[in-house]
Amino acid sequence: MGLVSAQGTGAITNAYGVHGSVANTDPATTFRAGVYGTSPVVYTDTNSTGALGSWAGYFQGMVRISSNAYVNGNVLVTSDASLKTNVEDITNARELIAALQPKSYEFIPQQHPHMQMPPGRQLGLMAPEVQEVLPELVERVPIPAEYDTTGTMVAEATSHLAINYNGFIPVLIAAVKEQQQTISEVTASVAQEASEMQDLRNLLEEQRTRIDHMEQLLAECCNRPTPDGLREGGINNVPELHDTEGDRKLRIQPNPFSESTTVFYMLERSGRSQLMANSADGKQLRVLQEANLESGSYQYEWNTAYLAAGIYYVTLLLDGQPVVKKAVKVNR
Repeated sequence: MGLVSAQGTGAITNAYGVHGSVANTDPATTFRAGVYGTSPVVYTDTNSTGALGSWAGYFQGMVRISSNAYVNGNVLVTSDASLKTNVEDITNARELIAALQPKSYEFIPQQHPHMQMPPGRQLGLMAPEVQEVLPELVERVPIPAEYDTTGTMVAEATSHLAINYNGFIPVLIAAVKEQQQTISEVTASVAQEASEMQDLRNLLEEQRTRIDHMEQLLAECCNRPTPDGLREGGINNVPELHDTEGDRKLRIQPNPFSESTTVFYMLERSGRSQLMANSADGKQLRVLQEANLESGSYQYEWNTAYLAAGIYYVTLLLDGQPVVKKAVKVNR
């Protein structure tokens, strides 16, 4: 049936320029269309020519499809820059996407038979929820009243919220770009941390080498014969020990000593310092002093009443760098 009309008449309030319908009464009919249009399709490059082409249908105004739309080609959306103004970049796209809650659902066609909604499980978003996050992608669409052929209203006019799903594409692109930027920053940070870890490994290896060298020096000192004066046990017969190399950084006076002595040391820079005493076999006896100190000169009064006579080593560590001095305790 075809009807051309500019406005409604009588009880019918809807107005149609063209109205077409087809009855679903012939089971032998394999294809039915309320309105059918055809035009030859010529595929040409219209990027530069802007060719008008040939259209099977052309609508200037809103078009509503109550059920599914099937397209063999592409659905194009007008996007020429010359038609736009107030252009701005999309920011915080990841937060926008994170605020959306995708759902699975089914329509209820039995309550709205005139809308011919598709059956089965659907995937999508709830328009009111989207409206809170991206209100520009939600629009209220009017649904006109439905009348039968006698002019009797079978469904009242209403309206429903609809979502512009194409509008999510630029938001998703912006979110991916933000995610890629984050990945790049994390990758650079990991690379920097890996470089710093390698520097720490190199420094640790240097410290191990220095410690090995110090242990070698300690072992050599321990294997040297005890001075005659020390064996005799007289402090007056033991010459003062002098090690000009390192005296500026670490000095023990008096040395030898019988009960107590003073350890003088100088820090050329601020840092974590440790003053330790070791026995001749290299075992650590105790930490004499440990602190974060500024650069300058310091001294420590070392009471050795608890130590037996013998050879000891005092080590000054500043940020892991050692200075070692031999200390000799004799019997009174």
